[in-house]
Amino acid sequence: MRRPTQILCLGFIAAALASCAGPTPHPTPGGSICAESRDRLNEPGAVIVQMENNPALPEFIASRVYAPREIVAKVGQVVQFTSADPDEQHTAELNSGACGTDYLHDHESDDLVFKVPGTYPFYCLVHGTTMAGTITIVR
Repeated sequence: MRRPTQILCLGFIAAALASCAGPTPHPTPGGSICAESRDRLNEPGAVIVQMENNPALPEFIASRVYAPREIVAKVGQVVQFTSADPDEQHTAELNSGACGTDYLHDHESDDLVFKVPGTYPFYCLVHGTTMAGTITIVR
């Protein structure tokens, strides 16, 4: 009877260790919804989104914002995120986890290019849903 208990314990340990690895935050460039890369930064026609900390707002209000917060782009059009915050890093991560930007310091940029039309809520991995927006991709 001792052998089945040992095997069961090893199974639980293996499952616990596997859950520590966590999912990969971004798919490879061949991802089905969108791709992240810095290859198309500053491309003409890109939708530019600033990530900033609005010091005019009181601290108890969500002062970390995307400008604009509601983004509309076409399939294949670059959505470029640029940090304009000298104090903190920011990201733009789809709520689904399908893709997102790197962690960006002040004046750094990253881009997302969507392959599938739809509405994609996103947020900052650093600040959570207090810094959030929506990307709508059209044909």
